Amino acid sequence: MNTRKVRIKITLTHHLSCQARINGVKANLLIDTGASNSCIALSQKNHFGIREKGNPFEAAGAGEDKMKAILAQRCNLILGRHLIGQQSFVLLDMQYINATLVKEGGKTIDGILGNDFLRNHRVIIDYREKKMMF
Repeated sequence: MNTRKVRIKITLTHHLSCQARINGVKANLLIDTGASNSCIALSQKNHFGIREKGNPFEAAGAGEDKMKAILAQRCNLILGRHLIGQQSFVLLDMQYINATLVKEGGKTIDGILGNDFLRNHRVIIDYREKKMMF
């Protein structure tokens, strides 16, 4: 079995991130083992050429408040040089997340690679080598 490796970064805010392409457009994604679903910022929907699928629903985050979310359709994902193919994402408002990252000296993100992706692809994170393998 060939192991695919993708470089990861540890950000100024001590989060893990990786570069990706969603529908051919560059994206900066956090890698979050605590996020149940992979997400894309709703504000980036048109930027990535994503269409909504289904009806809005309430999603729970780390905070107390529920967030409006909707499933994304047509999300072709590339990590590093590796074509992943179609990946499910949830579109949600990430303004609060990005505001917090910037306030702490970090950069904004376009989305999150969550536990759905990490578990499904049996991802191993090598902190020393700063690589994600699957």
